[in-house]
Amino acid sequence: MPDEGFRKWLGVEYEVMEDGHAVVGLDITDDMRNLRQVVQGGVVAALIDIAMATAAAGGNYDTRLRPMATLEMKLNYLAAATGDRLTAVADVIRAGSRTSVTRCEVFLANGEVCAAGLGTFMTRRVHASDPNDMPSISE
Repeated sequence: MPDEGFRKWLGVEYEVMEDGHAVVGLDITDDMRNLRQVVQGGVVAALIDIAMATAAAGGNYDTRLRPMATLEMKLNYLAAATGDRLTAVADVIRAGSRTSVTRCEVFLANGEVCAAGLGTFMTRRVHASDPNDMPSISE
């Protein structure tokens, strides 16, 4: 299942997808900026959520090893998100049998960190909309 809906509109690009690590890039459009030409905070938050979930799941919708759901997310905006591209780098800090804790930093094109996030993700049950070969979790 390719990205649909919001992820498709957002236009995320999966640069690295490994179990426990993900790099997700995003080209910024004018629709994503506020009146000061800064990327709207919700776009940055969505990028962080997607990157952390990709790291926790071990891939995107097409390649994930396990289905995940966001339980909790905290983020800090550290600098104005400006420029034409943002890159989120996410890593799993600790993966348990049902939950994973992840961290993420979002970088501007010049290498400056503009936001940082911490999230908790839960391995969820397989849903009918998941790929047929999605592994089930133990109850």
